[in-house]
Amino acid sequence: MRQHVLASTFADLWAITERRARALRRPVLLSCSKFVEPLDPVTLFAADTSGAPRILWLIPQTGEAIVGLRCQRLPVAEVAPSPGSALHRLADSWRWHAAEAVQEGPLAPLAFAGCTFEPENPRIDTWWEPFSHVQAFLPRLAYVQRGELSAELVQHTVRPGEFLPPTSPQWPPSTQTCPRPRPSLVRRHDRVSRASWAELIETARQAIRRGELRKVVLARTVELAAEQPFSVEATLRALAERYPTCTVFAVGIGQTIFLGATPERLVQVQNGTVSTVALAGSAPRCTDPSSDSARAAQLLVSRKDRHEHALVVEAIRAALRPLCRRLTIPDEPQVISIANVHHLATPITGVLADGHSALDVAARLHPTPAVGGTPREAALAFIRTHEPVPRGWYAGALGWIATSGDGEFVVGLRSGIVQGTAARLYAGCGIVADSDPAAEWDESEAKLRPMLEVLGGA
Repeated sequence: MRQHVLASTFADLWAITERRARALRRPVLLSCSKFVEPLDPVTLFAADTSGAPRILWLIPQTGEAIVGLRCQRLPVAEVAPSPGSALHRLADSWRWHAAEAVQEGPLAPLAFAGCTFEPENPRIDTWWEPFSHVQAFLPRLAYVQRGELSAELVQHTVRPGEFLPPTSPQWPPSTQTCPRPRPSLVRRHDRVSRASWAELIETARQAIRRGELRKVVLARTVELAAEQPFSVEATLRALAERYPTCTVFAVGIGQTIFLGATPERLVQVQNGTVSTVALAGSAPRCTDPSSDSARAAQLLVSRKDRHEHALVVEAIRAALRPLCRRLTIPDEPQVISIANVHHLATPITGVLADGHSALDVAARLHPTPAVGGTPREAALAFIRTHEPVPRGWYAGALGWIATSGDGEFVVGLRSGIVQGTAARLYAGCGIVADSDPAAEWDESEAKLRPMLEVLGGA
């Protein structure tokens, strides 16, 4: 029944939208939404076998969820070229699409957007071929869950003269399935050995001592091969259960899935208020409560980690100041702890100047020194030259954006890409002058653990 109710309203609005498209001589975004009974977001994502791009966004602790299905890629080329980075151009493109949108229902139209770690760098490999360097997706079907409210949206970009399709996109079954168990035999291959990792860190330390860098974040890559295809549904459920305070995400294009549980929010914008967090400096957790508390306390006073953290706070301050009327940054960081790692964190809030959106802020912030380094251009050049495996969307920015400018973006950490029986996982560490290769290896192992455990490679 839900499909018929939405389809009727959608058909009525199509004619209005098409007339506007003809008058403006350009595509116009159409969105129709209504409240519905709650559904299981993971089931909805996993049940879609259409092969079209699909997205899952889930914060288990709060119950916030967005599922985007049958996504169409929003072309940036329809907008007049603008200066700035690829993410700035994407922000301008979304503003262009949002300006004339036709909507009906309780929710504003929304899209998903994502990009590689370094959107301006063409370096990529076959693992990431289905993904563009920068991409916005408009879900033809979207399910949104916030608090006790749940809603469905049907969306489309209507071109001048375009007729309503004879059939509406179909929702996948909403009944929960029994996901396959994780493979019993998974082989692990480290693309970077301990010796090579130590050499890479020493090369970075030499560049820092020469004054070329203050900090650079270096990433390791681990590849897994299983006897049978990995179960994306089981993996997502395990991540949601083990890391309830993180943002569990998945971007699927065909049979390729980028997924993870990230602790790092890049930006949230709600009613003109911007929130972000500086997250840098970390230590692996211990199973013994007393030792674990001691490690958290040591992290808070660690000279190396406090220095690494201060660089990130400084960069975020400089990036946000031009966009904000007011900015609030605490003087001291705090320790936040997730299942496997302690982090130094500084929450940052501000009031945006009129006209700026979550995507504008993401374009200013990404990539932060927490995933790249500082100075930014020197650190990115070092990574391009010395890091052996392209990152793709690992450590990239991804999230959702509404026509109101509200939205939220995270950094794609604690993540990996899955293709059938193969998976590639990533983890990075911030390197400063006094970094120790053995300690950085242990830290990266702790950051790899979430994905290794749920995929069976631990």
